[in-house]
Amino acid sequence: MDDLLRAYLQALTEEEADRQLARLLQDVARPVVRRIVESIARDEAEDLLSDTLVDLLRRLRDLRGSGAPPIRDLRGYIATCAYNSCHERMRERYPARARLRNQLQYLCGHHAKLTTWRNANGAVVCGLRDWEGREAVAEANVSVPARSDPTAENRAQLITLVPAILRSVGAPLLLDTLVETVARLIHLEMQRADVPLTNELASETPADTAFELRVSLRQLWEDVRQLAPKQRAALLLNLRDAHGRECLSLLPLTRTATLPEIAAAVEMPVEQFEALWKELPLSDAAIGELLHASPRQVIKMRRLARERLRRMEKNREQRNVEEKLDSSRKASLVLLTRNRR
Repeated sequence: MDDLLRAYLQALTEEEADRQLARLLQDVARPVVRRIVESIARDEAEDLLSDTLVDLLRRLRDLRGSGAPPIRDLRGYIATCAYNSCHERMRERYPARARLRNQLQYLCGHHAKLTTWRNANGAVVCGLRDWEGREAVAEANVSVPARSDPTAENRAQLITLVPAILRSVGAPLLLDTLVETVARLIHLEMQRADVPLTNELASETPADTAFELRVSLRQLWEDVRQLAPKQRAALLLNLRDAHGRECLSLLPLTRTATLPEIAAAVEMPVEQFEALWKELPLSDAAIGELLHASPRQVIKMRRLARERLRRMEKNREQRNVEEKLDSSRKASLVLLTRNRR
């Protein structure tokens, strides 16, 4: 595994480096990340997988030629990135779970009879001090008495509850398994918070060019395919990250879209698109030649594309709100009907 990283870092040409990087992400990172995200957030695993691979791609690109210290344990580094992505997503979407997780990690790290350590995959493990280093159990189907009130995750209850759970299981638990177990026992609601994924953007700035990476790549691709053909081309052929670097390659690297699919989206023969691939991102003048438009017109097409993408995102958010309101109304009607009976 570390040989792949070495081959990437020592590649003599950018073309060879990109080839080694794609191989590293596909053969090494993807299986490790998928296993971790599915174990923590199965419902959002695909989005987390894409987001984590994008983050890894950025980090590894920055690492090449930066003179930074080499990564000694590539598998551990990948696992840590995956865990961080999961916990960041859970913290944003499920704040109650995030608070409970922080409380449990602090408790296990400071309680006289408890301790924490990391396993071979970089995951945090919780257990009794005498168990330190033992392999963790992935599931904990236990029933331990606990209060089920709005403040049930308070420290006083956890000091008693956590050791009782561990003794009942008879083995260490992954921190995330412990969180789910405690949440179930205290009936802590894990309601999802509505977190906006995009901000309003007004002009062509570095933040604006990175707009496309603020949402899931999968959702981005679906939205881009709904744009007008020239808007798609103006956007995709100039796609950059926040540092101004090419990032259209993220789509095939994360299996969001293949080269033929991207070529079809910009209405270009595959052979012609492959010939342009190494030159991406194209300048507005180059895109203009392909679209028979001026650079100013290309900029306007790209601006209109971004505006429509923002509207699509807003419409999705509005539909989600309306669906929740409908569900709430239906629930209220059911309760009123029952009360009248």
